[in-house]
Amino acid sequence: MYSTKLKFCLNLLFLFIHYCSTKEDIYKEELYIRPLSSGHTYFNLLFTTVVSPDILKSNIVHHYHLFPKVIADIVRSNGVSEFHVSLTQGLWRYDRWGMPIVGAPPGAEVWAWFKPDEQKDVASRWTSFAHELGGLLCASLNFVASNVSSSSPHYSFRPQSTLSVSNSAKLDNSLLRYAALPREIVCTENLTPWKKLLPCVAGGSNHKGLAGLLDNAPKLHHSDYHSLRMDLRQICANTECTSTQLELSMALAIVVNTATSKPNHNEWTFRSIFGSNVAQSCPLSSLTNIYVDLQLSSTHSLNISPEPDHSIKQGTVPIVIYDLNNDKRKDTTFAMSCTHTKQQISNNNQNASLSPPIVVHRYATGYSVRDGGIETVIKIHEEQTNDQITLLYFEQIPWYFRVFLHTLKITTLDDPRTELQPDHISYVPGKDRERSYQLELIVKTKQSIVISFEFEMAFLKWNEFPPDPNHGFYIPSAVISTILPSKSNYILRSLNSFSLNQSLSSSDGFVRLYSESLLVNLPTPDFSMPFNVICLGCTAVALAFGGLHNLTTKEFAFGPKRSQTSFRQRLQDLKVRLMASRHALTQRLFKKTPVQHDHAE
Repeated sequence: MYSTKLKFCLNLLFLFIHYCSTKEDIYKEELYIRPLSSGHTYFNLLFTTVVSPDILKSNIVHHYHLFPKVIADIVRSNGVSEFHVSLTQGLWRYDRWGMPIVGAPPGAEVWAWFKPDEQKDVASRWTSFAHELGGLLCASLNFVASNVSSSSPHYSFRPQSTLSVSNSAKLDNSLLRYAALPREIVCTENLTPWKKLLPCVAGGSNHKGLAGLLDNAPKLHHSDYHSLRMDLRQICANTECTSTQLELSMALAIVVNTATSKPNHNEWTFRSIFGSNVAQSCPLSSLTNIYVDLQLSSTHSLNISPEPDHSIKQGTVPIVIYDLNNDKRKDTTFAMSCTHTKQQISNNNQNASLSPPIVVHRYATGYSVRDGGIETVIKIHEEQTNDQITLLYFEQIPWYFRVFLHTLKITTLDDPRTELQPDHISYVPGKDRERSYQLELIVKTKQSIVISFEFEMAFLKWNEFPPDPNHGFYIPSAVISTILPSKSNYILRSLNSFSLNQSLSSSDGFVRLYSESLLVNLPTPDFSMPFNVICLGCTAVALAFGGLHNLTTKEFAFGPKRSQTSFRQRLQDLKVRLMASRHALTQRLFKKTPVQHDHAE
């Protein structure tokens, strides 16, 4: 009896200790705002949750305080070490908008590292993970589960978990899966389940903090660029990295056109962009900051309301900060507005400082219906040409575009006759209906380059075409990864911590750029001709089937024999009928009506 009570008390004690340990979860809300010279404004909402990695262990009972339980279940059941997924509508314009905090290709992109497991292979876990994550976000990620649309890059997508050197040295790209769906459409069906994973949204309808801006955003899906992303990885809990933590980063980036009817004048408010102001701060958030990048202040006159709490400098760019957790703003509604007008006189050096360090463009070449090619232009800014830059180029091309490796050519943009040799080439040939093509290049250069190669278009079977075959077939975006050698004026996400608060203080300069996704027409048969043949054949069969059906199903029998009359008798009957008809017609036409007399009383 006493032993049972002792066990019960010990269990309660262990549960209490574990519950208290979950209270160490950290949740941060951040909003980064950057007015752009093109008349747009860049908004990046970031929600970061840091918890203990013990939450993924399957041999203990967990209490989920701030971390979403459904994410932990998906990661634990499939043995995922880290994953990154993005759903993007639109294309980021590097030459007009500069560098984003973190880039994303048009459509859907997902890549994940798996833990070594002898019982389950990576292919089955990748399929299960893609289906579960697609069901959670209401996205068509089930199409990336097969090997036809996924690959395992060697260098481009290394783990972003900040593990020790001994752990990170044992990397096997067979544990990595990468896939992209450039045709995926992003809408409110993806945003609704995504924002329900946030701590201050899942509890009720009265949402507080920065997450409340997503309740009714009129320009959220009418923006020029809209990207949802989710990143899960392990980070070091201390400088010695003796212990780790689990970091879940959820970000929403939009680019909205804030230009007004006045020339060179832009104006926006929280209510005009998000439909509401910030209704107090989230009580679960340990950090709620709003950062406004004043990089445009060198060429524009900016007017921001209200006054910021303090300001810092990122390189030469001033950044003002609003702390919504301080005593002055904690329990009040925060409203923000901004107007910026372009100055008449601007310095060329100031305009050059706003130019991005690297710009990527990609084009489809060729004019026939059988042969084609791809040409990627990587422009490097003049300030970056002093030091040599190492570019990591990655392409994943569907199997029906048969790539010819011998046509690969790397030339300089200024002189097409000057060819460059890559330091390393990793090429995985595709296989029809089984595996896509994979190309990775490592190029060291000081100037802008052009990467081009040719391919041959395959003939598909009639049942392999999509419902709209004349729309064309998409080629996913090319991925260029590099580390900027010089200090950049743009805010880039740090690999040490995805939180903007730490990225402002320390940035390693790592960037990943995405080019345009290409739309190429394959040799497509005239599907209207089979339709016409089917219609004509069905009509002919229907007409012939009626008579054939009558002949094969009806029974023929002789009817009763009629009495035969002479020809003279039939003429006599016809004459009688005609005389009767004539008499009836005469009576109807010349019928006399009786005369009516008026009688006077």
